Amino acid sequence: MTNVLSKITEVIKQDILEAKWNREQLNPVNEIQREIKECQASVKKAKQLTERQELLKREFEKEYTHAKSMAAKRKEHVQLAEEAGEESLAAAALREFNFYSERAERLEKTLSEANSQLENLELQLESHTFQLKDLELKRLEYMAKENAVIGEKQSARMKEATDEDRRYAQIEKHLKENAKKKEELTIDEQIEQLKQ
Repeated sequence: MTNVLSKITEVIKQDILEAKWNREQLNPVNEIQREIKECQASVKKAKQLTERQELLKREFEKEYTHAKSMAAKRKEHVQLAEEAGEESLAAAALREFNFYSERAERLEKTLSEANSQLENLELQLESHTFQLKDLELKRLEYMAKENAVIGEKQSARMKEATDEDRRYAQIEKHLKENAKKKEELTIDEQIEQLKQ
């Protein structure tokens, strides 16, 4: 018997929780609030990626500047070593010149790609930010509508209560008039009314 009662209690609890969950799901403000949280997470993620890309871009710029500078420096060294007749030094300087020249070319392409990626990330961040602002505005609009509906319901209840108060006042007035009439009637008239 106890087992059956506990099962019934559990089923009732489940039904109550399900009804509450369904009611919350139907509320558009709750749905928008959930979307806002998701959008805030997207904005945060996009912001982090944008900041990280900016750091990478600066690092590529630094490496590119260094490679260009070293290539120019080694080019001068090749000329100086050749003019001085130092073939092995000129060959070593030429190898480094080639290395830094290729590195500078590669870093230039990478830097260009990093700039393009950064622009895309900034556009995504902007898009997510605008979407978040739209959702926040939508939430405020729904809240305003909800407040208006609640206000209308309260006004209707107040009107009903006022109408009921008027009816009670009319009934009370009628009862007082009847009581007053009874007082004004003579004993004979009252007995005549009783006979009827």
